[in-house]
Amino acid sequence: MMKKSVQGLMALVVLFLAVQAVQARDLTQNMQADVFALAGASTLVDAQTWTAADHIYHTRSELGLKYVVGVAVPFGKLFKIETAFTGGPNNLVLTDTSLNPRKNTTFPVTFYSGSITAVAHAPYAFKHWRPYGAVGVEYDRFSPSSSAVSLARNNGFASVSTAEINHNDKTGIVIGGGLDRKLTKRLTFRIDLRDHVTGTPAFGMPPIPTLDSSANYPVKGRANNIVYTAGFMYHFGKL
Repeated sequence: MMKKSVQGLMALVVLFLAVQAVQARDLTQNMQADVFALAGASTLVDAQTWTAADHIYHTRSELGLKYVVGVAVPFGKLFKIETAFTGGPNNLVLTDTSLNPRKNTTFPVTFYSGSITAVAHAPYAFKHWRPYGAVGVEYDRFSPSSSAVSLARNNGFASVSTAEINHNDKTGIVIGGGLDRKLTKRLTFRIDLRDHVTGTPAFGMPPIPTLDSSANYPVKGRANNIVYTAGFMYHFGKL
């Protein structure tokens, strides 16, 4: 009796594992994902002007190269959820406009962004190009390089002779769109434009001098990092 019970239990376990294996196989067969890699550049619109020690200072960010890598999961023919990582330099240029000639100091800064985006494609294509729109949320980091930190510490920032700067983390939104063109059943060429919208980074400096820091950076408003890229997307899974 005991032997038959054990055999019956073993048979149930084998049957359960077989059912789970079939379900996993079916799930794997039906899974779809698009992996993409893009490259291009960005323009960070974030100019600031302020006065300190009777001098007028101005900051702007330089145009910088960008890369984007990510994965998209399709939901039907027209909708996708994308997760992407964007990175590349946008150096900060500080100018003392009261001097003649003007004095420029460049602080190397890298922009990083991780985002989750909803993408909607148009139900039509024009000469094989299909437009899409995108909107999502993101987490950004403006990261000064070690040379930028040393430059601020040894040469100062604006009117002060020394300053401590560090990275700034910001939450924001991303909006944009682009064009997709299928080259094969699995390979797609993409042209993409995204606006990464966050608050202006202060790099750890307070808006006014404090007891702990004579260096200050009275920034305000928002920063728009407009990233324009192109590249390829490869489809994995069921067509």
